[in-house]
Amino acid sequence: EGVHWLSYTYLFIRMLRNPSLYSISPDDFDSDHLLEKHRSNLIHTAALQLEKNNLIRYEKKTGILFPTEYGKISSYFYLTNETAAIYNKMLKSNLTEIEIFRIFSLSTEFRYVVVRDEEKVEIKKLSEIVPIPIKECYEESTAKINVLLQVYISQIQLDGYALMSDMVYVTQSAGRLLRALFEISLFKGWTLLAERCLTLCKMVERRMWKSMTPFRQFSKLSPEVLRRIESKDFSWDRLQDLSHHEIGELMRNPKIGKILHKLIHRFPKIELSTQIQPVT
Repeated sequence: EGVHWLSYTYLFIRMLRNPSLYSISPDDFDSDHLLEKHRSNLIHTAALQLEKNNLIRYEKKTGILFPTEYGKISSYFYLTNETAAIYNKMLKSNLTEIEIFRIFSLSTEFRYVVVRDEEKVEIKKLSEIVPIPIKECYEESTAKINVLLQVYISQIQLDGYALMSDMVYVTQSAGRLLRALFEISLFKGWTLLAERCLTLCKMVERRMWKSMTPFRQFSKLSPEVLRRIESKDFSWDRLQDLSHHEIGELMRNPKIGKILHKLIHRFPKIELSTQIQPVT
């Protein structure tokens, strides 16, 4: 089926028109005008590579391919073979946020993102102010990708047009790649890593760090009010239990207390009750 499928591709037409460009000798082409053997070798080589990266199971005798769950996830999120190999090799159950950012920056989707000479000063400056530490040198492309993702979440304004263009390129793939990391963690049963990846997905989607107040999702609140909320050592659960009078006293502004009380109850709240009993 794979050999037949290749006959519908533009690659097949190019190989027929210029076989020497694809390392097909004149003798091989004369003995096999439709390049069935060469196409079979291409499929076999690709299958071996996919099997090596745990994306499929390949029965060499019968030629049957079986997709793995990891392969299905990679296919659903359009991961390249190289990116899937990196994730498969580097993902561990106890990764920190620093390491998750680093693995994201190693994705081969960003292989063409380079550090230009005129960007080095700004990247170095940005790497010192973003919240998640970066281990790589600021002159490396992985450091640039890491910085740009954090800059996007932090909503920091960039000066250079080239950097802004690269940030758009990185963030367009960020949601897809991070969701893939979450699904892979979920499949492997790594709950801690899955929770961290899902949190990171939401931070990119909302452009908010988890340390920020959820009130930042409402544009009607001024930056001053938001900073005052975040400066209070008050958990979100405790805020939900306060009346609008108590919130007003906490903020030293009765008027804003009513607004915050109304907004805080727009967030969904789940109440769970459990009963525990022995199995036997």
